[in-house]
Amino acid sequence: MLKGVGIDKVFSITVDNASFNNVAITVICDGEFLHMRCSAYILNLVVGDGLKEVNDSIFSICNAVRDVRSSPTRLGRFQRIPVKKEKAFICLDVATRWNSTYFMLDRAIKYSDAFKLLEEEDGF
Repeated sequence: MLKGVGIDKVFSITVDNASFNNVAITVICDGEFLHMRCSAYILNLVVGDGLKEVNDSIFSICNAVRDVRSSPTRLGRFQRIPVKKEKAFICLDVATRWNSTYFMLDRAIKYSDAFKLLEEEDGF
């Protein structure tokens, strides 16, 4: 198919991680090329596997963040706690993005005093 439009040499084709990519590569390139997962996807799998070692801690932090964000009243009280404010606010992680877990943990650490005070106030 690529040869039909004058392309006879291909070094690589970049695609996302959608499941139909194997079929697309086969159809477009007449099955001449090997489809490999992207490095970001593989990195995500490796980091995810490593995070399983500390999964209980991550789960607890995720629940604390989710609890704060689930109630406008609790979120407002959390934001009013007099601690060093950061530009970025607490966020939840996304299971398919290892870096979102990093951002969640990084921000939760910066707001650890606020979590402690909220816990003292209402047994959070």
